[in-house]
Amino acid sequence: MKRKPIEVNTKDITFDRGYDEFIFNCRARNLRPATIQFYDNSIRSIYKFIDPKMLIKDITKTTVDSFIIGCKNELDIKDITIHTYLRALKAILYYFMKIGYMEKFHIPLIRYDKPVIETYTDEEVKLLLKKPNKNKCNFIEFRNWVICNTLYATGMRSSNMTNLKIKDIDLYNNLISLITTKNRKPLVIPVTKSLQPILREYLAVRNGEEDDYVFCSAYGEKITRDALNASMKIYNNGRRVNRTGIHRWGHTFAKQWILNHGDIIKLQKILNHSDLDMVRNYVNMFTKDLQKDFEEFNPLEFINKKSIKMQK
Repeated sequence: MKRKPIEVNTKDITFDRGYDEFIFNCRARNLRPATIQFYDNSIRSIYKFIDPKMLIKDITKTTVDSFIIGCKNELDIKDITIHTYLRALKAILYYFMKIGYMEKFHIPLIRYDKPVIETYTDEEVKLLLKKPNKNKCNFIEFRNWVICNTLYATGMRSSNMTNLKIKDIDLYNNLISLITTKNRKPLVIPVTKSLQPILREYLAVRNGEEDDYVFCSAYGEKITRDALNASMKIYNNGRRVNRTGIHRWGHTFAKQWILNHGDIIKLQKILNHSDLDMVRNYVNMFTKDLQKDFEEFNPLEFINKKSIKMQK
């Protein structure tokens, strides 16, 4: 009897099994943990409209369209959130297409209104940056005050804050080295004159070793992003600031940089964006604020004022 060779079966692979392979591939490619978490968070919503036991070979453009319509009709979410879920689904399905699990087809992302970038007001910044009484506050309140100052002076992300180690702060040369960045490129940020004494005082209170995390828990342990966000929310509310968010500090930093006429190329480098798209977004969003001093720095207005003074 002629023996039949074993064939690789790619026809009966279910969506959930294929997703497990996709995540394994992401880890093999050494994608950032935050990226993998993004896919894991998105797949929960995707499974609400695409059966995890559905065969991958049966997924079509209609399946994707039904997912989009389902999100619109059944979930109380904004278009930008649907766009985010669709980005994750697109990456997963394109992986399946690449390895031959399903037929290839184009998946366009939906359009959405760009959200307003909210920043802290000048009054809110003053409230959050007011130094607490070190003799009366606990370590967490003092730590959070230092975090606010650091965020406002550097534009760091929450991942930078949670992964920053004492050895990454060089107060002799006044530099902060960021090893964990969004695009995985190391970044060195100067420590401003106002931030220098704040960090010196905090590190003396923190009293840790070189490999210890700078912004730690009350017990000196590394804190998660969620725990840090929750702690900062309590801090903000205690300062009568109802809005919160570490990301908001990044937007506020960018806004003030632009309003102070800082170079946008330098801003791109400081914020560690791979291109100028996000920085252009900031400029567009803060156009009204830029108009406030447009006349003051306008060349024509400046020379006319100069002529008037000379005539007098």
